[in-house]
Amino acid sequence: MKKIFLILLLFMLFTLIVFSEQNEYYIDINKRYQVMEGFGASIAWYDNLLPAHPNKEEIYDTIFKELGLDILRLQNWYGKRDRVGQYTGEIVRKAEEFLGRPVKILISSWSPPEELKSNNDVENGGTLKKENGEYVYDRFADYWYDSLMAYEEAGIRADFISIQNEPDYKASWNSCLFMPEETEEYAGYDRALEAVYKKLHSEMENPPKILGPETIGIGYPEFDKYLEKMNLDYIYGIAHHLYRGGSHLNPELFRYNMNQLRDRYAGIPKFQTEFERGDNGLNTAWLIHNSLVEEDVNAYLYWDLIWDNGGLVVIENPWFKYQWRSEKGFYRSEEYYAFKHYSGFIHEGYRRVESRGSNNKVKISAFLSPAEDELIIVIVNTMIFEENLKLSIADFQIEESEIYESVFVKGGEKFLEKGSLNNEKRITAPAHSVITVRLKGRR
Repeated sequence: MKKIFLILLLFMLFTLIVFSEQNEYYIDINKRYQVMEGFGASIAWYDNLLPAHPNKEEIYDTIFKELGLDILRLQNWYGKRDRVGQYTGEIVRKAEEFLGRPVKILISSWSPPEELKSNNDVENGGTLKKENGEYVYDRFADYWYDSLMAYEEAGIRADFISIQNEPDYKASWNSCLFMPEETEEYAGYDRALEAVYKKLHSEMENPPKILGPETIGIGYPEFDKYLEKMNLDYIYGIAHHLYRGGSHLNPELFRYNMNQLRDRYAGIPKFQTEFERGDNGLNTAWLIHNSLVEEDVNAYLYWDLIWDNGGLVVIENPWFKYQWRSEKGFYRSEEYYAFKHYSGFIHEGYRRVESRGSNNKVKISAFLSPAEDELIIVIVNTMIFEENLKLSIADFQIEESEIYESVFVKGGEKFLEKGSLNNEKRITAPAHSVITVRLKGRR
């Protein structure tokens, strides 16, 4: 019996190996999908740590130049701090210095000032207050206009805004609830959006683009209701998070809800503006892939670019150096490398093109540069064994190539330079790995 079992096991392994060796993956640059706005992350909290850090120049290089961010998301602190831009003013200047180009700014409000809140508190939910029986939508719109003027004075000009972060989630920290439409107990997101849109378009020559509703997730009735009730003409793109609608433990569970959102709102750009769940580089890359391919997102933003005990880059307390666990008081997380496989290469104007293979456990996506002289291919091997791939690329003549590999198992090396693509265009993807192939050439 044991011998039969062993023979069957060997046969299965042999079959898997042979099957793997025959897998061909096709890239068709003539079949095109969404145009990218790019990749980004947030510095919404702990922004005071970075300008005070003794190794801040190295950190700026790590989070901006090395990651190649396109979008930086900030919390709107107007009316909640003595002055806006106290710390983020330097951060934005350094972003542009280290990137060598402008960075797009998304400002999102966690809560309006307490004087506009029903609970007189920027924290613990609440909603807009009422005056003479009516919610103060006009004052909320004034808050947004005044915020943008204050940020511009601090040298920060918003390219995008979200009028309310997670309007469907009551948090103990800065938060404010808006229902899809007005009720007796809660202000309506639809009317707040209308008020802000009209205020900005009447007062500003070139107002920022509005993203919304920036709910906590996708694929549940309340999320659908926000989109049904709000005037979509007031927004540039649909924004949401991914804390509902699937599971980070199995990113495939997001696919149905992503497909539904893609198909229902095909003509509107989509921004995934916040998500992070634990130390798992492979699943981070897998979820980014699904967002790009299953939902057709135009932008993917990680949650915490920096944090005191997590995030893409962990920053240790600059005032208590004796407590540092690392030599320089900061270090890259596993997710940093997963994110970099996309953010370091795919930027604004790149367009996703057709990519497919016979093994659905290996995720592959491809992006063509605006000048059509660069093709970026990202491969995510979700399997527990390696995959041998042969790339078939039509209508693109390769002149130069680079390959970068990260293996997300214990002791696996991260962002290892693997040289150039061989003439047969064959690549071996180790188990639980992410590979970026950068091709330079022409059609």
